[in-house]
Parts: sequence; structure tokens; C-alpha cells
Amino acid sequence: MWLSKPLFRNVFVALTLVGATGLAGCTGLTPVYGERGIGTERHPLNYADPQNRLDQIIYQELVLRFGRATDPASPTVRITTSSDTRRLTRSNVERPSEQREARVKALIELVAPDGSILLSTTRSAAALYTIDSQVLAETEAEREALERAARELAETVRLTLLGALSQTAT
Repeated sequence: MWLSKPLFRNVFVALTLVGATGLAGCTGLTPVYGERGIGTERHPLNYADPQNRLDQIIYQELVLRFGRATDPASPTVRITTSSDTRRLTRSNVERPSEQREARVKALIELVAPDGSILLSTTRSAAALYTIDSQVLAETEAEREALERAARELAETVRLTLLGALSQTAT
């Protein structure tokens, strides 16, 4: 009788391991960055010419992630950015520094080689910065915040394009 308990436990553990291994192969989820995920593939794209510094930052980030096409039959990404800044607080009290927000908005178009628009959407990103009474420091803080927002926006654009490319691939 004392042999049956360890034997039963060993058989139970063995069946549990076999069952768990069998069920592990039954999942239907495919991650973006898995073996067959669209995020691991290179998607060479053509890019329109940048019109300003923020366009250029976004294009540079996309080229690093997707690559640049040598084939004119690849789709073309066209990005048009606009930017603005705003005060975060409204007060009549004079302070030596003030919090601001820099926002970058982009119109994203994915154009097929035949000229048809595969995707047309807008995305935006923001970055915070602080200004004080020094004009040069204010200018540099604003420029740096706009560039940070553009880099953050580039990641959003990349994910948007991945979604569009996965739709056109199926």
C-alpha cells in the first residue's frame, strides 16, 4: 500500500507534463515579433523628400526600421508634418520658469506604385519642456522638444505602417 502513493504521484506528474506540452502547441496567437511576425521582416519602402527638419527625423527613423527600396515598384511613404507649442498652465503669477508642450502632427500617406493611396491617416505626439528668461535656452529647449516628439511620432508611424502593410500582404 505504501508503494501506491509515490507511484500514483509519479504517474500523475508525467501525465500532467505530457498534457501541458500537447496543449502548448494549440495556441493560435502570432506575435508581431515572432518567427512569422510581420515586425521581423524588412519592408523596403520608397520615401518622399522631406520638407523640413521634423519630416527628415521621421524618415530617418523609418529607414532604419524598414530599409530603403531600390525597386520603384515598392510603395512610397509620404509624410507631412506640422508643429505647435502651448503653455500647460495659465496663471497671473510670474514664475522664473514655465512648463510648455511641443506637439508634432503628421499626415501619413502610403502610396502604391500605380498612384493609388493605400493609407491616409494622421498621428501626433507631444513632448514637454521648460522655458525660463533666457532666450537662447528657450529656443533650444523648444527645438529639442519638437525633435523628441518627432522621434516618438516616428515609432507611432512605424506601427501604423506595419498594420497597413499586414493588411495589404493578405
